[in-house]
Amino acid sequence: MRNHFVFLLCFGILFLWGAVGAQVYEEEDLLGKERTLPRVIDFSKMFEREKLTQEDFEEWKRKRETRLKERLSHADALERAVNPQAYVVGPGDVFSFNIWGGMEMQLPVTVSPEGILLVPSVGAIEVDGETLVEVQKLVLDAAAPRYKNSEVTLTLESLRFFRVHVVGEVKFPGTYIAQAVDRISGLIVEAGGVTDWAWKRKIELRQPNGEIDIFDLDLFEREGNLEQDLFVNGGDVIYVPPLDPGQCLMEVEGDLENSGMYHIFPGERILAFLQRIQALRRNADLSRIVVIRSEVDENTEFQEKQFITPFGEGKSFDLNFPLQCGDRVVLPSRYVYVKGTVRLPGAYPYSMNMTAKDYAGMAGGDFRSGSIKGVKVLHVRTGETEKGPNVVVEPGDIVQLNPTWNQRLDNYLRFIPTITSLILAAKAAGVFGD
Repeated sequence: MRNHFVFLLCFGILFLWGAVGAQVYEEEDLLGKERTLPRVIDFSKMFEREKLTQEDFEEWKRKRETRLKERLSHADALERAVNPQAYVVGPGDVFSFNIWGGMEMQLPVTVSPEGILLVPSVGAIEVDGETLVEVQKLVLDAAAPRYKNSEVTLTLESLRFFRVHVVGEVKFPGTYIAQAVDRISGLIVEAGGVTDWAWKRKIELRQPNGEIDIFDLDLFEREGNLEQDLFVNGGDVIYVPPLDPGQCLMEVEGDLENSGMYHIFPGERILAFLQRIQALRRNADLSRIVVIRSEVDENTEFQEKQFITPFGEGKSFDLNFPLQCGDRVVLPSRYVYVKGTVRLPGAYPYSMNMTAKDYAGMAGGDFRSGSIKGVKVLHVRTGETEKGPNVVVEPGDIVQLNPTWNQRLDNYLRFIPTITSLILAAKAAGVFGD
């Protein structure tokens, strides 16, 4: 029994001592490990946003209800005049039945939930699913015998609202209020946009009659052809499918805003791809873009990662550099990462000519402890490490604040009461003789 207790006591002391050492030197070890990493380091997954919480979802619902109330209380915002030959009439549409001549009259008439238009002195006319020009012809033909000496017209006064379902790879799938002048792209934006795993080229518009139209959101974003961006109707389902693993896929890393999986076209060049996903900016340093490609040795079946710089330093742009399935494109980060003894570690937007001290201050570093003097900057581009608060930081660099000797001593002292308690407990149990 005594031997077992001694063993547990020693194990506990060693465990606490190891915890202290791990806590004290953890940041330095991390920095040392990072120095051995490849020239391009991917931090896109280190600071990913957590899954949507219930509070975030409730806040999104409140904002959505506010937008809906504002929309219902204002006049319809149309991109152009309604096309009578394309607009499909349905329950809720409001018309004005006009009589001109010796007896002038304007009567509002609304399409009933059953899709019937009740016209005074004319009767009930079924109009659901008919185009606006067809409805106008039906009403005028039915009214002509009763108003022989007057001119009769039918005009669309107000557009109806209906429900459209947006499902699949969107951030907020669900049911949305829309009008017949709304398009697929607008409803996808209303649903929070597509996720990183959305297959944007094969979005389906499923109509209640069973017909399915295919919408290429990727092509629409590149060319802006409104003829491809179809109008929606009541009961439509917009389905955004996930990326097909059987298709040619590649991954983008480094830039938090553009990170994710993408489908690439056969023979697509890197510059065209980056323009398509809107990952290029005016001040983008193309020479820092790297493609990581895995090549398999046929003899050993060993995958070797090859680092390729399509826009090599000091060289002209290789516009014809072709991408392959499975490639990983690493974009230069527009963030700086602060770690170590700071209150708010994480990613911070890059600003030109800012120093390690500036970023440490943004992250809540305690300069009174003297840790700022030992701040280190790991330059991701070169793999070199510089020490000092006045080191100029570049995009993607890591700013590391290590604990001072006072902080390390405080960490040691924090565990002394626990170790003392173990020794006293052992003495009380008679493990140590008098």
